[in-house]
Amino acid sequence: MKLLSALLSVTLLSVPLSAFAEGGSSRVTARMQAQRDESMARFLEREDAKAIITAQQAAKARLAARIAGSTHLESSVDQP
Repeated sequence: MKLLSALLSVTLLSVPLSAFAEGGSSRVTARMQAQRDESMARFLEREDAKAIITAQQAAKARLAARIAGSTHLESSVDQP
């Protein structure tokens, strides 16, 4: 009787999970993308958006230049 009760409990708990799992990640991803697009559209409407984007690109370029000019080479245990 205990085995039947445990099996019934597991079955009843797993059915809703399988129903929610089907297509759930697609909906969440689509919703996140839509919210991101809306947020970016509002951001680009700001007057200082171009200055912020330019500053971010300049920081990325400085970082890339610093990494490219670095003489320190990382070596792993597998590769001498």
